[in-house]
Amino acid sequence: MNHAIETISAIIVTLFGLVMEAIGTVDAALAALMTSAGLPPNLQVIVLIVVAVLLIIFAIRVLGGVFGVLLIVLLLLLVMHRLVPELNGAHSNDGPAQQSGLQI
Repeated sequence: MNHAIETISAIIVTLFGLVMEAIGTVDAALAALMTSAGLPPNLQVIVLIVVAVLLIIFAIRVLGGVFGVLLIVLLLLLVMHRLVPELNGAHSNDGPAQQSGLQI
């Protein structure tokens, strides 16, 4: 159960990282283009903010369903982990000292 939760969490973080990397790449290319075109820095900041917001909205629209499904699966796994602790990998043949967390 822990492995499934960690896997889903890793997928969400990886997708988020890919989206942020793509936004950073577009941002750097656009900044270089605007600098070579001679736009003043204040105007560059405004354009970059607008483009970043548009890219984030685009990413949410494109990947929103994927993120939504992954978050639902993650939340279901967390609920199952809490409600059914036997799925956590605890063995029923462990001694009472080990089950209660006591150390001898």
